[in-house]
Amino acid sequence: MTQWHKSGCILCPQNCGLEILVENDRMTRVRPDKDNPRSQGYACRKGLNVCYHQYPADRLTAPLKRTPSGFEVVSWQQALDEIAARLRGLVDRHGPR
Repeated sequence: MTQWHKSGCILCPQNCGLEILVENDRMTRVRPDKDNPRSQGYACRKGLNVCYHQYPADRLTAPLKRTPSGFEVVSWQQALDEIAARLRGLVDRHGPR
């Protein structure tokens, strides 16, 4: 199913009006919303590229842990456990403030 939806850009405080084409539950095109009273049919390059920001090819899909040889993929549970342990260690050493 293909349908245009009215939306607003969230990449800056101007919140320009956008029209977004959704095909098969995925954004495929973006154009300025000519009916938007705030932006009056204008959208900057950043706003027109929201599809790129939503679906970047190099988007991280799992946590990465730094190792001496680079980065390795770890589970979300392992990542959260290790972060919590390090934060607890900081509080234990330096206090809560």
